[in-house]
Amino acid sequence: MAETSPVLDPETIGKLRALNRPGKRDLVEELSELFFADSPSLLAAAHGCLEKRDFEGLYKAVHRLKGSALYIGGSELGELCQRIMASAKAMDDTSIAGEMEELEPAYNRLSEALKTEITAG
Repeated sequence: MAETSPVLDPETIGKLRALNRPGKRDLVEELSELFFADSPSLLAAAHGCLEKRDFEGLYKAVHRLKGSALYIGGSELGELCQRIMASAKAMDDTSIAGEMEELEPAYNRLSEALKTEITAG
């Protein structure tokens, strides 16, 4: 069985926290806020593209989501996005259907992990 990535990579969170400066807002909180602002529209775009079988649009939306997720340490979601991108590039309907069913749950796990991290921060 393949090793799965953590929902939230502690090493990335540690590196972001190391960049915090006294008197400034917590970087993890700030980047999470940007992620939460941008990601719902990317998820909606990905699902819309899937319905239209717009593989290029799906690739682009998921690519942006992957970048946002990985920037804040969302390893699991980033890895899933990478698989969806590969399937979109190959126009593999069967794989995309299964992978897209995993997208919302993976997003929700990352969201909860980020909220917990911010609270604990």
